[in-house]
Amino acid sequence: MKKNFLTIQPNHSHSRPAYSGVNSSGNPFFNQIFANGFPTKAFGNNAIVVARNFCVLLLLAILFVAPSSAQLDRSKIPPPGPAPAIAFPNYELLTTRNGIRVIIVRNTELPTVSMHLLIDRKPALEGTYAGVIDIAGQLLRDGTTTRTKDQLDEEVDVIGAELSSGGTTVSASGLSKYTGKLFELMSDITLRPSFPQDELDKLKMQTESGLKFRKTEPNAIVNVVRQRILYGNNHPYGEVETEQTVANITRDKCIETYNAYFKPNHAILAVVGDVKKDEVMKLVEKYFGTWNEGDVPNPTFETPKPLDRTEVALVDRASSVQSVIRIAQTVELQRTSPDVMPVSVMNTLLGGGSYFRLFENLREKHGYTYGAYSSIGPDELIGAFTASTSARNSVTDSSIAQMIYEIKRIRAEKPDSTELQMAKNYMSGGFVRSLENPGTIAQDAIEIERYHLPKNYYKTYLKRLDEVTAGDVEQAAEKYLHPDHELIAVVGKASEIKSTLTQFGPVAMYDEEGNLIPEKPAENITITPDEIFNKFMEKSGGKAKLDSIKDKTMEMSGTMMGMTISVKTVEKAPNKVYSESKFGEFSQKTGFDGEHGWMSSARGEMEMTGKQLEGMKIEAQTNFYEHYKEMGVTPIIAGTKIISGKGCYEVHFTTADSVEFSQYFSKDDFLKVRDAKTLDTPQGPIEQITDYSDYKDFNGYLVPTHIVQSVMGRSIELKLDKFSVNTGVEDSLFVKP
Repeated sequence: MKKNFLTIQPNHSHSRPAYSGVNSSGNPFFNQIFANGFPTKAFGNNAIVVARNFCVLLLLAILFVAPSSAQLDRSKIPPPGPAPAIAFPNYELLTTRNGIRVIIVRNTELPTVSMHLLIDRKPALEGTYAGVIDIAGQLLRDGTTTRTKDQLDEEVDVIGAELSSGGTTVSASGLSKYTGKLFELMSDITLRPSFPQDELDKLKMQTESGLKFRKTEPNAIVNVVRQRILYGNNHPYGEVETEQTVANITRDKCIETYNAYFKPNHAILAVVGDVKKDEVMKLVEKYFGTWNEGDVPNPTFETPKPLDRTEVALVDRASSVQSVIRIAQTVELQRTSPDVMPVSVMNTLLGGGSYFRLFENLREKHGYTYGAYSSIGPDELIGAFTASTSARNSVTDSSIAQMIYEIKRIRAEKPDSTELQMAKNYMSGGFVRSLENPGTIAQDAIEIERYHLPKNYYKTYLKRLDEVTAGDVEQAAEKYLHPDHELIAVVGKASEIKSTLTQFGPVAMYDEEGNLIPEKPAENITITPDEIFNKFMEKSGGKAKLDSIKDKTMEMSGTMMGMTISVKTVEKAPNKVYSESKFGEFSQKTGFDGEHGWMSSARGEMEMTGKQLEGMKIEAQTNFYEHYKEMGVTPIIAGTKIISGKGCYEVHFTTADSVEFSQYFSKDDFLKVRDAKTLDTPQGPIEQITDYSDYKDFNGYLVPTHIVQSVMGRSIELKLDKFSVNTGVEDSLFVKP
């Protein structure tokens, strides 16, 4: 993360997914997930039929990690209770001979210790190496000149401790009797990192995979757009790492970055737990005393200017059934400002949780969304305000209108005493709970020193909170919220929502990486769908060679959550398909013999019927692009779009049952780069995105060897292991066992 500012919000997560529940009972969910499943083709006419398997694997993974949520009685707002009393612990600040500021918080309630080291640096532009500070920081933990990563892991495990690094921070925690060992390990990765090339390669691969996923996940996309527009490319908060900037990062660049920042006279070390001052200082001197002082970069930047008027930034997601919305603006609020507490209370009242105005309006009153929230943050350079929600396409404009209404209302309407007290109690409760974590205490103490806050800043937190009045809230809203100069960033289905967004301001189109894209209306595009399909088939091997295929087999593999994933797909002309997918111990088989479709897993077997069966008939067509008309599928050119930096034609398909899906073909070589469609599930419609890349020649057939599919906030990345044609596949493979 480039942006190191404190976000003023209650101690809760407000990135609630649009579909917050997953049916953990299993069968009905997986049986239904393939209803209205339609083709996801990548090679030739119809060579890759892995989307169905991907979806099962992704949803299974989600079941493993999806949290459960308690049901709340929302029939009435609970009455506010008394604010709890709390005392922020005392701490001592000492400075070593080489300039390390050491914060010691003694707490003997538990025999544990938590240590956090932070390099107090200014935000910086990383240019063509965007992402290097984070990657270099993560590599500290992956090996030193005295220990390999495996040796570090083993020594940490033996004492049951934790050791981590990232960016310009290093942390360690464990039993206090191992404080000396923790200092030894912590100093080793801080002072003697080796930046092993193999670990850098792994980390870059993981980062690039995450960036590929970022371009398919609506919440990630909208945040990138918000970030780039509000701050601009010449500000560190507007700089976005890309696959290319990560690819540019070398071991030498990581070492250079480390050498530039890791200086003791810019370090703050907080030690919290069952420790004594004299012992801690002896350990600091022993393990960090040889660390040499030096200067660190101190760049300056112009403050981003507010928008002249409200603007709308729209990213098109043709298969989206809902829109992800952010209303945002910059905020000039310093961390030391006396306005921080009134602004915090104001934000809580507006969108701090499920009992406050945005949530009550959009969810409880209108039923537009599962949740609506807001956050606001001070910062040494420039802060930000953001209101967020996700809403159905049909009520996207209504949701935005109500969000703006609430932003304006909090500027004009003081909260009553009950509402104000509820917000204060909500905040005080979150503050008290946060102090149960020694790591939080350490970070709070570091924050006091870093931002030169009063020593009693957190000791007086509850007192300052209690002193905030309704008038203070109104004044804070008037001063810091500007509803006529905000960015409205939306990721959704442009064909359904774009015209409705013009009421809020001029609408500009952006791609998934936050780049402004020129619009070319579909009516100005002269190429036809059939011309695109023919060029795609010709590029993939040619019609004659594709028609010669009697059967073909593809085997792909990957990993997710530490488990191996494999997908095998076999097709036989003209309309038979079999697939087998494995994820850890789970496996599923799917088949279609030309008439009957079936699925089989450890949970049992089932026959496909209705729309599910109709979808399988389309999916099983080996020559889909030649026979789509016979299947009642109608394609149209919906426009152009930028995907991964490539200009693409968007082809929108509608089936005889009015089910829609889209495919995207590169304007340069006409290879397919993406499929997008919506799947019906018991939890509601969900969007599925499949990206194709790294096409390679296999005996005259051009096949994508890299596939990434994303659904419900999870992604699976697969690589092609084997591709073969005309091996004499028997018909019995496709028949239900």
